Amino acid sequence: MTTGSLRLRLLLAAVLSISLALTLTGLALVRLFEQQIRDRITAELEGDLLQLVGAIEIAPDGKLGLARELGNTRYNEPYGGRYWRISEAAAAGVTPPEPLRSRSLWDSDIDPANPVGPEGEPLIVASRSVSVGETTPKELLFVIAAHQDELDRPLGQLRDQLILSFLLIGALLVLGAWIQVSVGLRPLARLRQQLARVRSGEEQGLTGNFPAEVEPLVGELNDVLAMREKSLDRARRRAGDLAHGLKTPLTVLQAVARDIRGHKLPQEAAEIEEQADAMNRHIERALVRARLSSGRGHAAANLETVARKVADTLSRMPGAEDLDFDINVPAGTRIPMEQGDLTELLGNLMDNGRKWAASRIRLRFEDGAITIEDDGPGVPDAELERIRERGRRLDETKQGSGLGLSIVEDIADIYGLQLAYGRSELGGLKVGIRL
Repeated sequence: MTTGSLRLRLLLAAVLSISLALTLTGLALVRLFEQQIRDRITAELEGDLLQLVGAIEIAPDGKLGLARELGNTRYNEPYGGRYWRISEAAAAGVTPPEPLRSRSLWDSDIDPANPVGPEGEPLIVASRSVSVGETTPKELLFVIAAHQDELDRPLGQLRDQLILSFLLIGALLVLGAWIQVSVGLRPLARLRQQLARVRSGEEQGLTGNFPAEVEPLVGELNDVLAMREKSLDRARRRAGDLAHGLKTPLTVLQAVARDIRGHKLPQEAAEIEEQADAMNRHIERALVRARLSSGRGHAAANLETVARKVADTLSRMPGAEDLDFDINVPAGTRIPMEQGDLTELLGNLMDNGRKWAASRIRLRFEDGAITIEDDGPGVPDAELERIRERGRRLDETKQGSGLGLSIVEDIADIYGLQLAYGRSELGGLKVGIRL
């Protein structure tokens, strides 16, 4: 998947949204759980505080004491994590008496203004001021506290469990998103496959049932394909009409050149004939190109059938009666080209071989490439590139317009074929056509 992939964009959006949702959910759960634990601890401390207030007693000499111990034994264990303290507010100028402390504080104390445990640990504190006594009431400050670890430990365990759980849930959700995206994009993959078959000529248009969101696109593509075929056919007819329209004036021009030659003006006649021949070659080439498709055809031609038909036609031409046309093509081989274009391609190459071959022309198809060879004299290495030039004839004694190989080049350009010219093991020219 590339960075411009729709699948990748949808998956990235799904991963980001899933991550954000799980993160916010985790934070909300931790916050709610923390509040519940804090409320529970605070409620326990308030209950213990009420027990502590109910257990206070004042001796006849004014000393404070407890009538009974609190129910939670942690208040009696050194550094047990639960602590209480009772202090008496002193009158102005009078030293306050020593406060009462739980045994869990051991020899430490709690500062109500900055409550810290005996080991320096943070505390959760509940406090209350109570007036005790009837004749001479005393203002007492009750402070009761719990270790912060009572809140932090379960929160840490919850976070660890949430991380593991959310990682598993996130992985499952991402997998589900991937499956959802794959199923959702499957019609587009099917559309791409059908377009590839249309391009290769296996189908004429897009068919089948598509989702409502894709159906308009399918209709538009079919309309574009139909309009393209109409435009191509119209352009062919116009080019053909134009070329045929010029044929008659050129014939007249050649006749005029012959008349001029008859009036003993050979130089002027030769110039007119030369220009007429050049124009005629251009017209022939225009006619051939008008017959060619755009290279994005809707058909695939049978290579063996076309090759044998071309060979049969060429074998009837003068001088080709004794030539051996060796066609070696696997049965059923189909080439993604219009049949007329393939016929034009093979016809020009095999006809070129007919003009030069001594006794044999060979056509093979293997490894996705067509090879056409002859046992003629071949082309010197220095001249191989020149044969690509339009209208170039390396031997003026051979009949022809010199357009055959240039037309082959045109067809190769239209269909994106790779042409390679070289020397055949038979001795003549070898032309390789890689699809």
